[in-house]
Amino acid sequence: MAIFGTLNNAYSGLSTSQRGVDTTSHNISNAENKDYTRQRVTQETMPSQSIGGNQIGTGTQISSVERVHNEFIFTRYQQSTERMAFSSTLEQSLTEISSFFPDMDGVGIKNDLENYYRSWSSLATDPSNVALKEVLASSTENLAIGIRTSYEKIDKVQDDLNSEIEANIVEVNASLQEIASLNSSIFAQEADGSMANDLRDKRDALETKLSKLIGAEFTHGNISDSGSDPSTIEAEGLYTAIVGGVALVSGTSYNKLTLDQSSSRDNYSTINFKKKDGSLIDMSNVISKGSIGALLDLRGSKFDSDKLPTDGIIPEIKDNLDTFTKGLIQHTNSIYAESASTSMSSNSLDGAKPTDNVMEKFGLNEGSFNIVVYNEEGDEVGKRTIYIDEGTSFSDGESSLISQLTAEYDDNGDGSLTNDFGSLFSVATGGDKLSIFQKEGVDFKFGIEDNSSNFAGALGMNRFFDGTDSSNIELNRDIKRRPDDITSFKAPVEGDNGVADAMSRLETENWKFGDTDETILGAYNIFAVDVASKTEQVQLRQETIQVQFDAIETQLNNISKVSIDNELVNLMKYQTAYAASGKVITTLDRMIDTLLGIKQ
Repeated sequence: MAIFGTLNNAYSGLSTSQRGVDTTSHNISNAENKDYTRQRVTQETMPSQSIGGNQIGTGTQISSVERVHNEFIFTRYQQSTERMAFSSTLEQSLTEISSFFPDMDGVGIKNDLENYYRSWSSLATDPSNVALKEVLASSTENLAIGIRTSYEKIDKVQDDLNSEIEANIVEVNASLQEIASLNSSIFAQEADGSMANDLRDKRDALETKLSKLIGAEFTHGNISDSGSDPSTIEAEGLYTAIVGGVALVSGTSYNKLTLDQSSSRDNYSTINFKKKDGSLIDMSNVISKGSIGALLDLRGSKFDSDKLPTDGIIPEIKDNLDTFTKGLIQHTNSIYAESASTSMSSNSLDGAKPTDNVMEKFGLNEGSFNIVVYNEEGDEVGKRTIYIDEGTSFSDGESSLISQLTAEYDDNGDGSLTNDFGSLFSVATGGDKLSIFQKEGVDFKFGIEDNSSNFAGALGMNRFFDGTDSSNIELNRDIKRRPDDITSFKAPVEGDNGVADAMSRLETENWKFGDTDETILGAYNIFAVDVASKTEQVQLRQETIQVQFDAIETQLNNISKVSIDNELVNLMKYQTAYAASGKVITTLDRMIDTLLGIKQ
């Protein structure tokens, strides 16, 4: 090989060392870039020349500048990111909701319940005491406000989650568009066989974002490894991003997800994918990963024909709170209706029709209730029993609710129909309410005793609580204006404390709450423990997933992230190689001078 061939060898060494310094500098400058993957120069020998029967080397060249990237480890990292996002989203929301129902003494709904029943117990000892009635009214309002406020807070969390879903879908669509655009640039840049390392880093960051948001999965045509390092494994070829079996990115094209609020009464958005034929795929039911999957699990993803959610953790919590509150309202009102009154009126009948089954329409139970009639002295002078079963209609037929109430019976068995419930009181259903009131010229009162039918409680006759559930429970408006109107008696007799005493015992007696029999406090404790248990489960799961995530992230960082110490070692290596190649060139320069001197 001629001396100038050797000079070319040295130049190739200078050139590759320079590229090595460039790459090392690029690594160091991106050391704090969390999306950056460490790059490495890979060298190979140039083709040798045959001289005098010997193969003489011609120097070195750069075969590639590649990312130190392992696709398998990176895929595991994406999957771990998805699980982490799902779990942390659940944990954050449930921890917030759990804080609405503290188990500490002296605070929260449990404390309000205890004060409420303590007030009834005090009134039972002195049933005419106006000051005690005012205390009871105040503790009742505090209890109702506590329940309503807690429900409103849960509702606010649910609304916020819906807003978060909508914002996240906007982010997802932007990321899908950017990935498709990056794919176009990557395909163009890699057409000559080189690697678009920085563009691939940007795409990887977007992939991780989509994994975190929506649990997207990514497929590539094939996987290739680096001959110089078995830990370096890249994905190449056809590219797709898939969510719930639907390809949202295919190569350089992408499809947006759309939002629709028409399925929900609360204008909660469902997520749709529009097919080429214009039909929609409801993606809300198939997105089960990432933070959006968790948000849907929390908020609810399915809605019935009435546009109400049929699933979801928060709707379940709200339903459970409503079960407790409805039980509290109805059992309280059922007892309060025992207090003798001249008239009672129900809540709205919701447009009840004559043929409506009262058990289905109003939530009554199979059983009966008594209407007890009292005279001016407070003596019981009559009692009518109304029977409820699966065949009882509202007002159609002799056995209907209204027919039993209005029939002319000899309730007291004295052979006369002039002093019975039917002759003393009128029953009306005008204004979408059931009303029972004295007939003109009559000075009798009546109370309603329940025998497991839940008539007075379900319809809200002679209410102590207004409202029907956690969203609208409140102290009866008339009582709120005049607390001294609270009736503690059952029979209208001075000193009678029948209702107040029954109310105080309500705290410790078992009542029907949904499918279970519990005390009022027991029913609330079951609800609160269920919320706390759900929260504890996701917190424990979050701790486990965090450990797994940290381990996989460390493994990925050890492979792909920049180590300043290692890069400084590489810098010294390339600097030494560069200096050595320069030394060769200096030596060759002197050799050339020597040759030129011989010629002279």
